[in-house]
Amino acid sequence: MDKISVENLTFSYDKEKNAVEDVSFSIAEGSYTTIVGHNGSGKSTIAKLLIGLLDKDQGHIYIDNQELDYDSVYDIRDKVGIVFQNPDNQFIGATVADDIAFGLENHQIKSEKMQSIIEKFANKVGMIKYLDSEPTKLSGGQKQRVAIAGVLAMTPEIIIFDESTSMLDPQGKADINELIQEIHKESNITIISITHDIEEVSKSDYVIVMDRGHVVMRGKPDEILLKEKELVKLQLDIPFALKFTNALKKENIDIKSCTTLERVVEEVCQLRLKM
Repeated sequence: MDKISVENLTFSYDKEKNAVEDVSFSIAEGSYTTIVGHNGSGKSTIAKLLIGLLDKDQGHIYIDNQELDYDSVYDIRDKVGIVFQNPDNQFIGATVADDIAFGLENHQIKSEKMQSIIEKFANKVGMIKYLDSEPTKLSGGQKQRVAIAGVLAMTPEIIIFDESTSMLDPQGKADINELIQEIHKESNITIISITHDIEEVSKSDYVIVMDRGHVVMRGKPDEILLKEKELVKLQLDIPFALKFTNALKKENIDIKSCTTLERVVEEVCQLRLKM
């Protein structure tokens, strides 16, 4: 069943050049979809259109078969949470607990129920020890965990991660990607991740590749990531493991015959000795 359906979507910031043009795709309920593309490809514009932060020029967006428009935007936003690139732009409260509580207050959750909800989702993202901490004193990865906890506390049916790891160091990025994987495995939340991170793409269920406002490829990660030449032309990359495997193949090393890491190292060393 499709949770999201986009038909012939077009949007322009300046009404001269389209940032998104005639884009169509669907996203299955409970799936983890990555939307990838270089800067200016239109992927972050898609995220803002899906939640009604931008108003489309043409086309249709359906969430649970309900069209997103002026009359339905607030009902649909109740189903969708978004985690932005810079967590500092999402912080409202003086403490981590206050920040997680902000969305609950907007949803008029009774105060006597609020504390248990805050603790539940702070624990889920590994931030239970920091409830009384000031968000500004946390690391980038910790800040994103708090932002994710605040979104999860509102029990959305859809979460959009809009470049949510792009400002993090490698360890912070890995931690957040692991958390996204956990959310995907443990819930039926539909996840959309707008990303540059090709390692994250490899772990998703479905990939949409954008270029200059158009969808240029779509499919499962193992299909898309094999198209190395096309991805390079789009200024994208492929995962290191796949690069390594391809390099071995070019040297006629059968990776399938290398049953252990030691065997792989031995083959590579033998190759170096021949050079």
